[in-house]
Amino acid sequence: MVQTATDRQTATDGKLGDNLLTLRGVQWILGTKDDPYALLLRAASDDPRELGRRLRERGPLSFSHAMAWVTASAEPGEAVLGDARLSPRHPDDQAETAEDADPGAEAMPWDIPVLRKVLPLRDAFVTLDRAEYVRLARWAEPVTAGALERHREAIADRYRARVRHLPGEFDLMTDLARGVSAAVVADLLGLPDDRRERFAELCAGTAGTLDATFCPPRLTAARDLLTSLAELRELLGEVIESARTSPGEGLAGGLLRAAADDAEAGPDDVLAVCVLLAVVGSDTAANLVCEAVASLLDHPDQWKLVRDDPGLASAAVEETLRYAPPIRLHQRYAQEDLELAGQRIEAGQEVVVVAEAANRDPALHSDPDGFDIRRPEIRHLTFPDGSPVALVASLARAQAAAAVAAVAAGLPDLRRADGVLRRLRSPATAAVLRLPVRTG
Repeated sequence: MVQTATDRQTATDGKLGDNLLTLRGVQWILGTKDDPYALLLRAASDDPRELGRRLRERGPLSFSHAMAWVTASAEPGEAVLGDARLSPRHPDDQAETAEDADPGAEAMPWDIPVLRKVLPLRDAFVTLDRAEYVRLARWAEPVTAGALERHREAIADRYRARVRHLPGEFDLMTDLARGVSAAVVADLLGLPDDRRERFAELCAGTAGTLDATFCPPRLTAARDLLTSLAELRELLGEVIESARTSPGEGLAGGLLRAAADDAEAGPDDVLAVCVLLAVVGSDTAANLVCEAVASLLDHPDQWKLVRDDPGLASAAVEETLRYAPPIRLHQRYAQEDLELAGQRIEAGQEVVVVAEAANRDPALHSDPDGFDIRRPEIRHLTFPDGSPVALVASLARAQAAAAVAAVAAGLPDLRRADGVLRRLRSPATAAVLRLPVRTG
């Protein structure tokens, strides 16, 4: 009997689904051991801030039942994120290509599957070497920052225009943050008008990418994610090729010129930056917009400060990056045996920084659980160098500041209408699905 493409897809889905279910079951069981990091991965009803406090009480670096070294403290967290011997890519993955990977590869009955192999996310460029991110940022970040500066007023206009047309009761994520964040990235990249709607849909379809490096999604979500990533890469490849043949002032063209001037730039570097801006950048910006506005609404004295002076929007965003960051976990793998915080870390072992908890380390800030946009110094571990999120930091900050200023000026009497609804299985981003608000 000849196996059809549909049969093969169904078989692959079965293997992938079984492995994802096994991994989720393991995470759930580990959470029953009252392990704070395992409970964070389980991303259920537990209070993540209380879990962060419990992790800090375990010491600067502790080993979790989830087979990872974990820190929730600022000093060791900074040491982990600044150590070139620790990278987002596992050392075993160095030579493995996308063709080698089988998302549906079936584990042996006595093996526990590994998430990074069950659901490889190379198309999203979120598991590169630390050195690769540093190199990309060296030539790409100035181009991105320059494009953002040139578009600063246009970004503000997009948010102001959308705020003017919002009804008296609306959802901050679906009616404002999600759509405008994708539109801004489309503006920067110079997408043609007839591809923008699909681009926004694909950005939404890839929103769970960072979370899927920590927590196995459901099969349908995994398939949607992989399909959206593949189509998004194809769309952005077309945009880059168009910029190559018809150079203009768009970001894609600027990245091509910058890459051409860099002797170390590879053939996929421009695509990597564009994909990261679309996948990680648009989602991070949308979540940061929601977290910033929600934090301000929950602290009326701080909300009044911004209403009275919208110029404080950037300070509100920076305090939000500390207080309620859109990126809450950073994953690294030891590239060699090393010692850190008095612990022996073996090559290949995972080390995780719980950034949200480290940002609230009392050793880093006085009143760490307070929200104060006028802190003398705001420090956080939300956008570390050598990571995929470092490449989208400027984009997220610029969008969130524009959104906060627009909301403060246009909707000064805004208040919450209900509690926030977060996406399931999102330990890395605590992603906002719905944030109902109303005016008056």
